Amino acid sequence: MINIQRILCPVDLSPVSVTAVDYATSLAKSYGAAVYLLHVVSPIVPGFEYAVDIREVAQSLKERSTEEMGKLVAKLEDTSVIAGVEVRVGNVYDEIKTAIETVGPDIVLMGTHRRGGVERLFRGSTVEKLLRHSPVPIVTVPPEVRRHSPTSSLRRILVATDFSEGTDEAMAYGLSLAQENQSRVTLLHVINDPAVDLSAAYRVQVIGTIQKQLEDMVPAETRNWCEVVTRIETGTPYRNILRTLETDKVDLVVMNIHSKGLFARALIGSTAERVVRAATCPVMLIPPMKGQAKKTTPRIEERVAA
Repeated sequence: MINIQRILCPVDLSPVSVTAVDYATSLAKSYGAAVYLLHVVSPIVPGFEYAVDIREVAQSLKERSTEEMGKLVAKLEDTSVIAGVEVRVGNVYDEIKTAIETVGPDIVLMGTHRRGGVERLFRGSTVEKLLRHSPVPIVTVPPEVRRHSPTSSLRRILVATDFSEGTDEAMAYGLSLAQENQSRVTLLHVINDPAVDLSAAYRVQVIGTIQKQLEDMVPAETRNWCEVVTRIETGTPYRNILRTLETDKVDLVVMNIHSKGLFARALIGSTAERVVRAATCPVMLIPPMKGQAKKTTPRIEERVAA
């Protein structure tokens, strides 16, 4: 059973970020966790035609953002899980990264955007950078998620795996959430190998091996409190995953993120990135977490009254 005590929720005050805050507070209630809200005001870069007091403008923006954050907290039906709120001025990614280091969250949960019905330009975005470098799991919440959706609605959880590093952690998170919400878990592996469709004998052998691997990943006692089904498909992994989200009406997909040693995580064009871009349900992405130490003293300390 995983332990979620702190949730860091970056907020840009857009409608989808408000939805993400609702989702974070609902998840926090399930685990008895605290939520830390963070808003970052990007610094103003002045032009050359006008004299502008940058510090004054930044302070004004920070005061306005602090006021809006206060309104956001006040609108929540129950703020007893909100442990802290902070508004910072700086680079969004850098400030979130600093907050991860100082707050020591167990997960980071944030909203993702769409632009004009087309997927947002993802490369270079804050979310993409976090997926590359975050030492803790990231949960992305798309605009399609209904506001005030309690985590008790997590009836169908999809755990997609390719047996790479981080698979065990992804399974642990998926099964823990399933236990908390009495969910049905689908454990999916997509074979991306044309030879499987060309040779019947090879197909039988490969599927049999993978089926055993999937079954071995599920602890025996899990089936006492959770329905777990395994599924093996052939094709392009991200396409199969997205199709499954729609056909099975999945409430949450859990995936692990690859690591590439000392190099940045291989995310651009990867299955994880493509799923986050197009998913209409929250996506939980688990980085390789073995041997990681985490700070436990939170820097965000401003209590918000219930």
